[in-house]
Amino acid sequence: MRHPSSTLSGQPARSAWSPLQSRLQLARPELLSAGVLRGMAIMLSALGLALILISLQPYVSVSMVSEDGVSQGSPVNQYGFLAAGLVFAVAMASLASRKALTSLLTPGFLLLGLLLAYSVATSPAYDQTLRAVILTVIGMFIAFSVIVLPRGERDFQIALTLALLAGLAMSYGGLIVFPDLATHGYDAYEPQHSGLWRGHFSHKNIAGPVMCVVAICGLYLMRSGQGLIGFVIFVAGALFVVQTGSKTTSGLFPVAILIVMSATIFGRAAAAILLTLVALAGAYLFTIGSLSHPRISYLVLDILGDETYTGRTTLWEFSLSRIMDHPWFGFGLYNFWGTGNVLGLDAPFEAAWDYRYIIHGHNNYLDILLNLGFVGGGLLIWILFVAPMFNYARARRNPGNRKLADMFFMIIVFMSLLSFLESFFLARNDPIWLMHVFAVFGLHLLARFDISAGTPGQPPRRPSKAYG
Repeated sequence: MRHPSSTLSGQPARSAWSPLQSRLQLARPELLSAGVLRGMAIMLSALGLALILISLQPYVSVSMVSEDGVSQGSPVNQYGFLAAGLVFAVAMASLASRKALTSLLTPGFLLLGLLLAYSVATSPAYDQTLRAVILTVIGMFIAFSVIVLPRGERDFQIALTLALLAGLAMSYGGLIVFPDLATHGYDAYEPQHSGLWRGHFSHKNIAGPVMCVVAICGLYLMRSGQGLIGFVIFVAGALFVVQTGSKTTSGLFPVAILIVMSATIFGRAAAAILLTLVALAGAYLFTIGSLSHPRISYLVLDILGDETYTGRTTLWEFSLSRIMDHPWFGFGLYNFWGTGNVLGLDAPFEAAWDYRYIIHGHNNYLDILLNLGFVGGGLLIWILFVAPMFNYARARRNPGNRKLADMFFMIIVFMSLLSFLESFFLARNDPIWLMHVFAVFGLHLLARFDISAGTPGQPPRRPSKAYG
C-alpha cells in the first residue's frame, strides 16, 4: 500500500540523501539530517499560516467605505508577500512531494490560470490588475504550501497549532497592550461598530470570519487527540467571534459545525453535502430571494429586526441590475466596485447606502458574476464551492482522512454561507479569502492522498481519483 521505494521528492530510496540534498546535489549528504528537514518543513508551514492570519501589517484599520473609492496597495504587503512567495517556492521545490505538487495540474486549476491571465490581458488598468493577480496567486501559493510541506498529519497538527496560537496571541495581546487599536473606535461611516473587537485585523467583519475558522481548527485538534490545546483554541476563537458583534458569523458558525458533523452521525458524507445544499438554498431565499418576495422580507424583519441586512439589499439590487450589462465575461477582474463603472454614476439619494464608494458588493456570488461574467464566474464557483463537495465525499472514504476532511469542509460550508453577505473572492492577501482557498486545497489533496500515511521519507498514499 505504501511506497518504500520512493522518497518525498520522488527519488529512489537507494540514496540516503534527503529530498533537499538530492535536489541541490550537496557534496556532503549528511549536512542536513532528516530530523532537521522535518523541523524546517513544520516551521515553514507554521510561518506560512501565521503570515496568512497575521499579515505583514497588523493593527492597520480601514473603513468599509472609502472616501475616494480607491484602495491603494501597500508596498509592505506587495514586496513582503513577493519575498515570502519566493521563499515558499524554494521550500516546496525542495521539501514537498512532487506528486502533491503536480496534482494541481487539473482542468479546473489550469483553466483558472488561463482566466487570470485573460483578466490581466483585457484589463483597462493593466498594471493594477497585474499586481493584484500576482498578490492573489502568491497568497494561494502560500496557502497550498502550508498543507504540502508537513510530512504527515501529526506534523501538520504541530504547524497548525503554532500558527493558531500566534494569531490568537496577536489579537488578544492587542486587547491588553493596544486596546485602542484592537477595538473599533468612532468611524463617521460606521459609528455602530465603536467598541467592538477586531484584534490585529483591519475590521471586525474580517476578524469575525477568520476567528471562526480558528475555532473550527481548534475543534479539529480536539477531535484528533489534542484535547486541551484544541479546547483552548476553540474557546478563544469562539469568544472573539462573539465580541466582534458579528451576528452573521455568530449565526453561521454553529450551523457549519452541525452540518458537517452530520457526516459522522449518519456515517455518510452525502448527509453533510445534502444539508449544505439545503442551507445554501435557504440562505439564497432569505437574502437575494427576499428582494422579490415581500413576505420573506417581512419575515427577515421579524427575525433580525432589519430586512435590509444593514443596507446590503441596496447593493444587491444594484448588482443584479448591472450583471446583464456584461453577462459573459463581466466587467473584468477588480474592475467594478471602486472604478468609473460605479464612481461616475449619479448619487443614489433614495438608497440606504451610497454604493458609489463601497469597496465590494457584500455578496461573493454577485461580485463574481459582475467581475467575471457567467463564463469565468461559473468556473470560479465550481472551483471554490462545487468541486470541494465532490472532493469531500472522496476524502471521507479514507478513514485516516476523515477528521481533517471534516475541518476543511466546515470551513467551506461556512464560507459558502458567508458568501451571501460578504465578498472576498480572489482578494489578494485577505485572510478570509486565503483561509477559504486553504480549505479548497486541503480537500483537493485529501481526495487524492492519504495524509495519515505520510511519514518522513515516504510520499502520501494515493487512494482514488477525484474531481476538480
